[in-house]
Amino acid sequence: MSSVMEVTSHESHEESNNERLDLIHHLDPAATDVLLPDETFLKAAISLKDQVVEATWKRDNNMGAAIDPTVYTGLLGTAFTCLRSYEVTGNKQDLLLCSNIVDTCSISPHASSR
Repeated sequence: MSSVMEVTSHESHEESNNERLDLIHHLDPAATDVLLPDETFLKAAISLKDQVVEATWKRDNNMGAAIDPTVYTGLLGTAFTCLRSYEVTGNKQDLLLCSNIVDTCSISPHASSR
């Protein structure tokens, strides 16, 4: 990709993020009946799931190779989040990721007790 395209793409992405932030900042914090469009809510949920996966599973591109499930107690929660995401979106990558996380967690205790 050319540097012009990269800058344009980056700026467009930042503008999109700023628009979402503007929407949030203009909401009345005292309002109890704030409704977001379904598509906006789904995009936010998928984005949050991606952030959780990045923080708990893809750290340093190890794909769970050095993860101690007794230390990272939220790892099975990440798998559950991926499963729920698959149920909503039908994205098979989420189901595969869920399976990989669960498999790694089930193997780790056996390997560490030897």
